[in-house]
Amino acid sequence: MVILLEDVWLFAVLDTSQPDQEGEYPVFAWNPGVLDGGLLEKIADSHGKLALKECRQNLH
Repeated sequence: MVILLEDVWLFAVLDTSQPDQEGEYPVFAWNPGVLDGGLLEKIADSHGKLALKECRQNLH
């Protein structure tokens, strides 16, 4: 599930195939142009942690 568009080619997505013990999904950078599914790297343990990180970065 796409939750954030970083630029034209990079998205932040929830990997709903990997829920943790609390039902939260990890967030990955995703590029649909990359082979093998396009997942690039894990960028947060959950949507909430990503949102908090983005807020902190934008406050500075």
